[in-house]
Amino acid sequence: MCANLTNSYDTNDLHSEITWRALYPTLRSLARYLVHSARVPSWRGQEEDIIEDVVQETARRLLERAQKAERGEATPIQSLTQMMPVIARNYCKDLRRRDYRLSHVLPSDSSAEAYDGRDEQLHLLEMITESIQQEMLFKLVAREIASFPDKQRTALLVDLANRMYFDIQPTPLQRAFLAVGIQLQHYRQSLPADRRERDRYASLLSYAYKRVMHLPCVQEYIAAA
Repeated sequence: MCANLTNSYDTNDLHSEITWRALYPTLRSLARYLVHSARVPSWRGQEEDIIEDVVQETARRLLERAQKAERGEATPIQSLTQMMPVIARNYCKDLRRRDYRLSHVLPSDSSAEAYDGRDEQLHLLEMITESIQQEMLFKLVAREIASFPDKQRTALLVDLANRMYFDIQPTPLQRAFLAVGIQLQHYRQSLPADRRERDRYASLLSYAYKRVMHLPCVQEYIAAA
């Protein structure tokens, strides 16, 4: 199971009032940040209503996801406080895109140039939040891969290293592996020349990637995306 990086109240019991009391302040604060950062013209003056919408819809989707897990239709939620921001961010993104599409006329106090500038800022914010979410996932996955059986771990690290470019500054994925004592560049190597050895390597690599795809944290990230 992926490491739990959350607070002690981070349980799967969404039927508990105690759990919701603990989650709501964080969720509302997150929704407030997302809504005010978006700066959607049509939201001006309605921010509190939009914030409440994001809070309620995120809670609904989180509960729905938990119920699916209870019925065996989805993997169990490993961390409510990791899944919750993904759901809130994705819903807010959908709202923003919808409301921008519905805006046929630019605000009277804005020029087209300023409008385009805001759109670029929103795109940048979206990329940053996505990057943060991916870095969290990289850290969890790197920890799991570090504990894989030796041969599967080596096959996977060789494949990753052979696909990467190594610069002075490591990438987020490279940093995640460095944090668990793995320097990916040390695994760069040619594949076996012998056909039998290559087939064996390919088999190990296939098992390793399947293992990664079935990690609860990866399944959770995919489900919330």
